[in-house]
Amino acid sequence: MSERLDLSGIGGNDLSFSFALTAAGSPVNLTGLTLTVVLKPTAASPDVTGTTYTTSSGLTVTSAAGGAFTWAVPHADVKVSPPGSLWYRVDLTSAGETETALYGALSLAAA
Repeated sequence: MSERLDLSGIGGNDLSFSFALTAAGSPVNLTGLTLTVVLKPTAASPDVTGTTYTTSSGLTVTSAAGGAFTWAVPHADVKVSPPGSLWYRVDLTSAGETETALYGALSLAAA
């Protein structure tokens, strides 16, 4: 189900992104799943070098049945000078099994 989706934003700004996860054209029901987003310097960087977001910090499920959520990224978490880029990954976990739903670059432009 992994899909690459590159994002963009303005460096130094708070950023917000909305997503609706689908599989084979149908919404992914998020009920009972653990949703996590990791924002890190590069795809190859260890997760511990980045910032992890959960439904307790930066992620808001807006429609569990519709697979929809928002991701709020405070400007303090964007630790690269624009222009530049970071890497993000959206993971879903159920019963100890983790699957990456989305991943990609977060490109930052100068204001």
